[in-house]
Order: sequence, then structure tokens, then C-alpha cells
Amino acid sequence: TIDFDLEQKAKDENTHILIFCNPHNPTGRVWTKEELERVGKICADNDMWIISDEIHCDLLRCTKVHTPFMKVMPGYKKLVTCMAPSKTFNMAGFMTSNIIIRDEELKGKWRRVYSSNINPMSLAGATAAFSKGDEWLEQLKAYLDKNFELVKEMFETEAPKVKFAIPEATYLAWADLSAYIPVECEANVPFMFAENGGVVIEYGKMFVDNGLGHVRINLAYPASVVKEGIKRVCAVLNKIEAGEIEL
Repeated sequence: TIDFDLEQKAKDENTHILIFCNPHNPTGRVWTKEELERVGKICADNDMWIISDEIHCDLLRCTKVHTPFMKVMPGYKKLVTCMAPSKTFNMAGFMTSNIIIRDEELKGKWRRVYSSNINPMSLAGATAAFSKGDEWLEQLKAYLDKNFELVKEMFETEAPKVKFAIPEATYLAWADLSAYIPVECEANVPFMFAENGGVVIEYGKMFVDNGLGHVRINLAYPASVVKEGIKRVCAVLNKIEAGEIEL
């Protein structure tokens, strides 16, 4: 959820920019139109810039719909939207993104700095992905939905104390392991999983200050790989609970 203490923070004379993640990473929330409208009004009332990171906007669960910030603030000039084919089409190596800038002065500055750095092969690749990748993307979304269902089922049966809900977007699972790994634990959690389970995961404190006890797991893999990875995660958690791994 959004902490709308944001309204008070926006009134601070030293606050000029909101960097907003839509959909949210790492939790996978798809913000509603009403939530976005409230955030937008706060920013407009305080003459703030908004940089909206919408890089995961194409990777939704099949029943969900993404609302771009541009749609709820159609005439607001101080809005920059950042998107890319890198997540959607696994094209991070192309080093390209789409930056949508409404303000002409800022757009001019951006072009002077970055327009000469566009790789023509990356541009061609991005154009091909967005214009011809619909069918592939729909199949990918359906596959990811099944991977998330698989993970939910495995946690429920093999490590039932894990708190996990299927996110509304992204290909990243965000799981609360604090019932097994206390938040005050100072152990190197990713190293512990790698050493004891042969599986690499990302610890929550990499992303947010209150992410201790959580992990982020990439599910953009074949189901067989996801199944084996989660099986190893659960095995480590059960060893911790049995006292076989000391934290």
C-alpha cells in the first residue's frame, strides 16, 4: 500500500521530485487508477516533478491491467515516464530504454546528451519486439502465472510458515521468510542459501529498508528450474527450523 504521509513530505520546500514505481518492484503491486490520481494530485498541488518507472508494466498477471501515470495526468508537464523492452523481452543486453518527456526544455537537454548514444541495432531490436512480440508476450504471461501458482503451492506444502502471495505484476516472487529467519539475523542470507542449498536468491534489504526477512526470487525460468530452486529454498528453511543450520 502507499503511505500517504507522502502528502506531508511533498509540502517540504526542499522536496521537488517523486520517483514512483508503477507497477511496484519488488512487491509486484499494480496501482489502481484512484491511487495514482491521489499521488498525482499531491504532486501537482506542490508543483513537483514525477519520474514514473514503468519498466514492468507489460509483465502483469493475465487478469490485471496497468494504468500509465500519463493517463491519469494527461496535461501535466512535469512528468517523465521510463519504460524499456529489457524486462518484457529479456533484452537487457541491448542497453536501450524508452524515456517519455513532456516538457520541451527538458526533452531538449536529454536529446543533446543522449541522442548520439543510440545503438541502431538496439533501436531495431526494440522496434521489432514492441511491434511483433504480442503473441510471445501473451504466452510468457500465461507461463509466468503458472510458475507463480507452482511456487505458492510448494511453499504451502513444503515450508508452510513462508508468507507468500502471488503478485499482480513482474516475474519476481517476494516472500516473507521471517518465521524461519528472524529479521534481526545478521547472517549473509544469500550466501547461506548458496552454501547450504546451492540456490541463489536476493535478500530483501537490497531493495527496501524494511525488507529484512524477505527474499526476491526470479521466476522467469522453465518450470522445472523454478521447481528445483524452490525445493532447495524450502530444504534450507526446514534445516534452519530443525537447528541443522546455525544463524
